[in-house]
Amino acid sequence: MTSSDLRPELSSHLAQRLAAFADGFRQNLALIGPRGSGKSFQLQRLDAAASPSLLLLHCPLYRESSRQVVLRLASGILRTGCDGSSSASEESWESLLRQAEPQIPQTVAALRAIEPLLGRRAYGEALIRSLDAIPILSQERGKPCVVIMDEFLLLEDVGLAHGFHELGKRVMTWPSVLFVLSSSSCYRARLILRERLQLLFGQFELLTLEAVNPTTAIPWVQQELRGVRGAKAMAPFLVQWLGGYPWYLSTFCRRLKELDVLSRRPDAAEALFLQTAWDLLGRSEGPLHQWCRSKVETLTRNRLGLRAMDALVHIAGGCRTATEIGKRLGRSGLTEGLQLLVEQDLAQRNGSCWIVTDPILRCWLSTACAAERGSVGPDSRELRTRFDQYLRSLWSTWVQTHELSFIDQVIGLFEKFRDETVSLDAKIGRLPTFRAITTHRVEPETAGAYLIASGDGKRWCASVHEEGIDEETIARFETFCRAQAPKPARKIVITRSRMDPNARLVAKAANMWVWEGDDLTTLMGLYEPIETR
Repeated sequence: MTSSDLRPELSSHLAQRLAAFADGFRQNLALIGPRGSGKSFQLQRLDAAASPSLLLLHCPLYRESSRQVVLRLASGILRTGCDGSSSASEESWESLLRQAEPQIPQTVAALRAIEPLLGRRAYGEALIRSLDAIPILSQERGKPCVVIMDEFLLLEDVGLAHGFHELGKRVMTWPSVLFVLSSSSCYRARLILRERLQLLFGQFELLTLEAVNPTTAIPWVQQELRGVRGAKAMAPFLVQWLGGYPWYLSTFCRRLKELDVLSRRPDAAEALFLQTAWDLLGRSEGPLHQWCRSKVETLTRNRLGLRAMDALVHIAGGCRTATEIGKRLGRSGLTEGLQLLVEQDLAQRNGSCWIVTDPILRCWLSTACAAERGSVGPDSRELRTRFDQYLRSLWSTWVQTHELSFIDQVIGLFEKFRDETVSLDAKIGRLPTFRAITTHRVEPETAGAYLIASGDGKRWCASVHEEGIDEETIARFETFCRAQAPKPARKIVITRSRMDPNARLVAKAANMWVWEGDDLTTLMGLYEPIETR
């Protein structure tokens, strides 16, 4: 594992799938996650992990012309056939053909056939011919082929949408080709995979990039910030805030180090963090400010764009339900506007609750964007005050929470429930308002506790453990629940770490709701204090 590999478990899983393909077992892979979540990094590691017994064709897609996309794929096929010896991206198409011809003459002959098609601007047919050269290459080299297509949805954006249908046919009928696809457009990617690519013999394993494991990320951030004032205190906060986006983490670390060197004052960690966040996200010329602005630009091109943008700002500002948003904006066009936000991966609906999942976008919408829409000038003193207030509240809330035990943090979370309906652990349930929460300690060695929460005729029992939940732990909790009178309406198992798979099965069999680290992150984002927004 390199110092920057914040998802070693995912890297290991991808490498195992590649090794299994080399041994004759094929499982196509689809890697999805928002921009900045580390997909390209994982695919680059996959390149390095490829066995010499495999051909590896890596074809990243960009927003360019249809002709350039076809030539990028065809050129990648030629370079793969030459063992990547011709890697210069500026090398001409004709020189690539001449260099590859002695080694893979049949593949070259197949790809020469696309030249008249490109001349006639028949780019769709040229794409099909290029794809069909892949099994020719595999047969000619005597090796199975791995096709990595980064940001594969751009096929549709550049006018080659029929490519999904053609790709789907080949996924189903080419057993000697393993397809690895990635996309930052999570909603559309799931739709395309489900409707056009999930065929009988071409199933994809869907891998979603969730928040990084703090036990891996915190030491990495501390190492990156070595020598920076307050690094030890800042690292856990940054990981909790930005943990789903390694690019955000690295961007913050880089600027923190720069400011620490440039600043001559012994500022506290909070002041250093606030200045870093302002430089990156608050200032109109900051890279993350520009990044957020670019993410919402596409909304303005849609008929309902302004309506959707209004809803997005209100969601970031604390409106959780469509009813609440409708009271602020009116109902006209709201349903369509909210759906547009989902389709563009700007907001998500969790049960009946809406949330902007990207923490940087949420911060920008609540401060810089909201201020601009309220006629506050960019980079003004008033905007800086709002920005610092937002982040100070996040920081102080985290410091207060961090000083609590895990059990007390869960109790604090339960106290915030206000009858919202959410989707967690593939279940949809209502989070009732609790009037009383009591704690029952269990054996000291388990480092956990049972909670009984009651209110409005609802009674929940929860088993709370930071880690180490096994089958025996589940059995003891089930015994505890059976002894309660009245019986609990819900049984919840809560842990910060990943549960043992066998323990999870036992919990499911006992009709328990399991909340792990990702679920807790979702709830914490949902109940981020409204006054900080």
